Amino acid sequence: MFLPALLVLGALGAVGWLLSHQTSAASRQLRQDMQTAHALAVAREALIGFAATYRSKEHPDADFGYLPCPDLDGDGSSETCGTKDQASVGRLPYLTLNLPDLRDGAGECLWYAVAGSVKNNPKPDVLNWDSTGRFRLHDTGGTAIALPGDQTGLAAALVIAAGPPRAGQHRSAGPARCGGDPEARNIQHYVEALGATAGSGIIDVRPGTEASDDRVATITTADIHSQLKRRASYGPYLQSLFQATAACLAKNPLPAVVAPQAHGPVELGLLPPLDRLSGPCRNTELRDAIANWAEMMRYARCRDGSDCLASSSGRCRGALIFGGERGGGQPRITPADRQSTANYLEAPTLAALAAGQLGVLPERIALPFASSDPAVTTDVALCIP
Repeated sequence: MFLPALLVLGALGAVGWLLSHQTSAASRQLRQDMQTAHALAVAREALIGFAATYRSKEHPDADFGYLPCPDLDGDGSSETCGTKDQASVGRLPYLTLNLPDLRDGAGECLWYAVAGSVKNNPKPDVLNWDSTGRFRLHDTGGTAIALPGDQTGLAAALVIAAGPPRAGQHRSAGPARCGGDPEARNIQHYVEALGATAGSGIIDVRPGTEASDDRVATITTADIHSQLKRRASYGPYLQSLFQATAACLAKNPLPAVVAPQAHGPVELGLLPPLDRLSGPCRNTELRDAIANWAEMMRYARCRDGSDCLASSSGRCRGALIFGGERGGGQPRITPADRQSTANYLEAPTLAALAAGQLGVLPERIALPFASSDPAVTTDVALCIP
């Protein structure tokens, strides 16, 4: 009886040892996964906050919405990155974001990719809530995932957790806390999920596959502008840009409309080049922002040079209309899309202009502050007396 009892006790001990080690391994993996998820979430929120406060902090002459360039030399700070409209990949610039050197569950510093359409140095020609991303995500089966909030379904930026090194990857510590140059540029030894990043085209992203254990957090332009639209100060800020532009158009005679189309008593089209105008729209602190938002505006001028429009404030020789966010059936992706007035102004607005009546249109930009962030589809019109 004694020997079988020892065998039973030994077997039970062995089972307990196996279970404890399995549990420990599972717990360790869970802790690593949680650390990775936490680091990605903190970095993502810091980047959105950076973009949403870009003008408020150290860039008083710039618009809101720009994301920083990556850290390319391992010092923790953002650099000038590539050419205009070109995506850039490097380390997360944690010092620029006022963060510690965030690590994933494997102890690796985070990586960061930003589209040329939203990066701050060099800036794109235009950045607003219609700007699109460059990163196209795929699920584990290879199917493209359309991200909500971007009219092309693309991400504007990615935060990437590289995880432990895979076979064939060689990582050295480098002189800096997160590895220095050339480690920060030697992406193939860290990140597998990204496709080719050269040029200004779409970049495919395939995390969580057999070929890649990278974990990715995405940022769209809607993520940034949703935060901006919830601020009580943002509507008045856009209104100030709108009014400054109208003031620059209020010349005698009124400047010509670009690509005009007849709508009743007015010709309606694009704004004239802003660099040929004078007035508040050319002030240093407004120039960058107005250049970003001018494509949202349409300019109307009375065809016979009279004050053919009626508004709540009196007679008008012309009008400036802010088209707001796109509604259904209003694509604003290609240059041709952005030239089309129908992709910016609603049918009631066009009818009011054709009737010579501005009074039925609001004069102030009133953004929604609900958490659902519905699109701003109500057009706003200013009289140009």
